[in-house]
Amino acid sequence: MDMDFNGFILTSIVGFILILLGYLIWYKKMLFLIAGYNEATFEGDKEKLAKGTGIVLILLGIILIVLPYFLYWFGNTLVYCLLAIIGVAGIIVVIMMRIKP
Repeated sequence: MDMDFNGFILTSIVGFILILLGYLIWYKKMLFLIAGYNEATFEGDKEKLAKGTGIVLILLGIILIVLPYFLYWFGNTLVYCLLAIIGVAGIIVVIMMRIKP
């Protein structure tokens, strides 16, 4: 397999930018970084919004940094199957958390 170093560098840079944005939104509460967020019209819990958005951005950044290495080591089919399984499991967890007993 031929390693594409430009792809590795690009995904790493974008991944670190996503992690930085997640940090700024979650810990520093810079909610203006969220697309479509309007302080005047938002009626929900700002803490939950900041935490949820920050966690998602940090996880996406980590996945984006690690993905090219897994593709190189294990091949496309295995990695994409694992990502699909993790995605479905994540959706199930979110749905189960929203269902109130």
